Amino acid sequence: MSKDDFDPRFDPAFQPGFEGKAAKARKAKAPRAVSPAQAALESAREHAEIAPVDGSDDDEQESRRPNPFLVALGALSVVLIAGGVASQQWIRAQFLQEDIRLDLDYFSLDALKIAIPLSIALGVAIGAGLLFVLAIRWKKTD
Repeated sequence: MSKDDFDPRFDPAFQPGFEGKAAKARKAKAPRAVSPAQAALESAREHAEIAPVDGSDDDEQESRRPNPFLVALGALSVVLIAGGVASQQWIRAQFLQEDIRLDLDYFSLDALKIAIPLSIALGVAIGAGLLFVLAIRWKKTD
């Protein structure tokens, strides 16, 4: 058999009639496993137009604006704590009177007895969470 009789799709070493040396086996490079999301991200990065960043004052002013949700959480925390303490003092003052005539029924007093400490605790928890968020975002200036 001549070389011309070999099938060009396959390596001649593995075809009948081959008398030469077999070529050393090479490791084929495995195709890189890329998820579709990663491929889409790389494609988007290749086609994205990146504008040059200048150090304008717009970024500084934008970063100094407080987050309105954090401000609302801070106000809610203060209202819960102050309202709870004030309500607790009011109920205590009602019971310290000489002639105890409460306009509240038993259920209302019992509900307030439970709700007031819970509102104070919730206010403290919201305040602690707000401090945690602010501590994470705080940057030290040089």
